[in-house]
This record gives sequence, structure tokens and C-alpha cells, in this order.
Amino acid sequence: MKDYDVKYAWRVTPLLSLASLLVLYTEAMLIPSLPYIQQEFNITQADVSWILTAYLITGTICALIFGTLGDMYGKKKLLLTALSLYTLALVLNGYAPTFRALLLSRAVQGVGMAMLPLAYSLVREQFPRRLAPMAQGLISAMNGVGIIIAFPVGAWIAQNYGWRATFHTVAPFAILLVVLIALYVRESRFIQHDKRIDLAGVPLFAAFLVSFLIALSKGSQWGWTSEKVIFLITFSAVSLFAFLFHEAKTEHPFIPREVFNRNVKAAVFATFVVAFAFQINSLTLTYLLQMPEPHGYGLPVFKAGLYMTPLVLTYLIAAPIAGRVILRVGAKTLSVFGILTAVLGYSLAVLHLYDGVTYVLGFMSVGSMGMALLNVSLINLLTFSAPRERLGLTTGLFTTFRNIGSSIAPPVGGAILTIYRTGTAPSPTAYYVNFSIVIAMFLIVLIPIFFAEEVMKD
Repeated sequence: MKDYDVKYAWRVTPLLSLASLLVLYTEAMLIPSLPYIQQEFNITQADVSWILTAYLITGTICALIFGTLGDMYGKKKLLLTALSLYTLALVLNGYAPTFRALLLSRAVQGVGMAMLPLAYSLVREQFPRRLAPMAQGLISAMNGVGIIIAFPVGAWIAQNYGWRATFHTVAPFAILLVVLIALYVRESRFIQHDKRIDLAGVPLFAAFLVSFLIALSKGSQWGWTSEKVIFLITFSAVSLFAFLFHEAKTEHPFIPREVFNRNVKAAVFATFVVAFAFQINSLTLTYLLQMPEPHGYGLPVFKAGLYMTPLVLTYLIAAPIAGRVILRVGAKTLSVFGILTAVLGYSLAVLHLYDGVTYVLGFMSVGSMGMALLNVSLINLLTFSAPRERLGLTTGLFTTFRNIGSSIAPPVGGAILTIYRTGTAPSPTAYYVNFSIVIAMFLIVLIPIFFAEEVMKD
């Protein structure tokens, strides 16, 4: 292995971090614009939700496909391809003449979700060992920065200049980022020129994911026992079975079995569980803050968003710190510490659920810190364990399972909030059950971490 260029690492880290910031900022900024989009196109709330669903479906599929193609043709090429398509979609979103046109460009925009695994792969491949974890911590922290900035800025832009301006204001920065990455980021040194594309496995996997994610996203609207949902779940199961059967028989599988060492298995399973826990926690906390007293704290939507800022700030501070200390203590130790910190914070929040919003958010911030430590540990455990020539695939797999976990959580958490109700609002039991699930999920993550092998500690 050639010597690493430290100056290059410091120069490129901001660019890759900005790619993460761009995606999270744009997605969070879009949320306040949804009512305006619904009004302009004269569509229902169920229709406008497809704006989020289309992005999620495309992004989840592209994260794995683009990661695999990055291993074959170069991660920089695929990163630039994803970012260029993302930028094109931003421009088209702002000028969409019809709702269908907007949905199409939003689906194209989902390609942007592939940028994060490609960025993680480039960091692991090109950065010195001592700098890679910190850079990945910074990339992870940018998620929080994007959310902090996006909600107030997006609401202000949509209210004063219209929802189209939210896309117009982001597009120039995306174009600039395309140019900077093209000029300054180096191409991968590990490229599998002889690897073949699994022409049967890719569409089977896509069929499984698309039908599964649509069923999860629309089940509450269509009814979980409706013909549409039953068909989609059945089709998803059949597609998954066909995919697994094909992968076991083919000579060049889409997801090679050799990438699944114990650490990759641990990281992928753990990110699935953590994403599930995070989404249930976010959903339940939102209801708790906004529901009228005595069932909640009765905060307006905008104020509730501002009150949740400390959680994001805590994550923002903790993630880069985790990247700095992980080489000293090891990924396993930091993961366990992050899990126990999260369990402590969320448990204390449950014990003080109705003692005041300051108590709840203070303890939730402790949980957010634990989540930051765990997330940084997991991505480093994965990237330092995966074969260099398979980094795109494994980080794409990591992102895909994280998105699946995030997609499963809302129906589960929402069902509990619906089952345990007092009048028109969730009862305290609903909050206690959901937060208990969150705590249990973090404790479950201890199991795969226990079986993982340490690869980080100097």
C-alpha cells in the first residue's frame, strides 16, 4: 500500500462532508414545503406523501447498486454520477410543471442517497488510518447540521418565496460541489475491472425492495389488510425468495457471500436495529411534544422543532469526537459505551416523561450522544473489516439496511400510538411502550457487537 497523503485527506474531508450535508439539508428543508405543494397541485395529503416515498425507494436501491458499480468502475466516477443526477433533479424539481413531473424528478433525486456510502468508501480507501475515523465522524455529523439548518430555513423560504425556491437556492451549491469533487477528489485505487454485473440478481433485489417499501410506506393509508398491501407483501416475499435462490446458484452473485465476515454482519444488523429505534424515538417524541396537555406538552410544530435542536447539537458534537477516540479505545468498546449511554439517556427520559420538557429533552440528548458514538463505531467497524475491493458494496449494503430499518419503524410506532389512545390523543401507555422498544433495540445491538472482532484499536 502506498503512503497516504495527509494534506489530501484534510482537503477532501470538507467536500465529502458537504455532500452529506447537501442531501440531509435538502430532504429536511422539503418537509415544510409539502403543504404548499399539495395546495398548488390540488392533490390530497396521501398523494403528496409520494414525494417522500419516491425518493426513499430510489435511494435505497441506488445505495447498493451504485456502491457495487463503484467497486467495478471507480467510486469517484459513481459519486460524480450520483451527484450530477441529484443536481439535475434539484433543478427539475424547481420547475416541475405537474405533480407527476415532480414525482419523476424526486425519484431521480433519490440517487443522491448513494453518495454517502461512496464517500465512506473513499475515506477508508484513501485516508490515513488515524484520520479516516475522524473524517467519517465528520461526514456523519453533517447529517445533524443539515437538519438543524433546514427546518427553519426551509420554512422561511417556502413561506416567503414559495416551495420552488427551496430547490432553486440549493441547486447552485450542488453544481459547485460537482465541480470541486471532479477537480480535487482522486479515483479509487481498488477497482474490480473483471467483475460482472448480476443481470438477474439486480432486478430481483429491486423488485423485493420496491414492493416492500411501498407496502410499508402506504400500508396505513391503504389499510394493512387491503388487496394492494397484501399483493405487495406477497410479491416482495416471492421476489426475495427468488433472489436468494438465484444468489445461491449463480457464479457471480450481486451480493457475494464472502463479504459477510462477522464484523460486516454485526455492523449491518446493528445499523438496521439502530435505525428502527431512532425512527420510533423521533416519531414518539414528536407526538409527545405536540399533543395537547395532559397527554403531551402542547407545543406548536415550529417550537417543537426548535426544542429538539439540543438532540441534534449533541450528535453533531459527539460524532467527530468519536472519530478521534476510536483508535485509542477500539470500535467494540466505543460501541458498547455508546449503547449504554443511549440506554441510560432514554431510560431516564422515560422515568421523567411528564416532569417537564427540559428533563425529557435533556435526557434525550444523552441518548443522542450515545447514538452518535454507536453510529460512528459501526461505520468504522464495517469499513475497516470489509475487503478494499468490496467497500462500495458493503457500505451500500449498510445504507440499504439502515433505510429498511427506518421504513419499518413508522408503521410499528404508529400502530402503538393508535392502539393505546385516550380520546383523540395517544395515552401515556403508548409513549412508554414505544420508548421501551427503543431501549430494548439498543440492548439487542449488544449481541452482534459481542461477536464482532476488534479491528480499530492501535
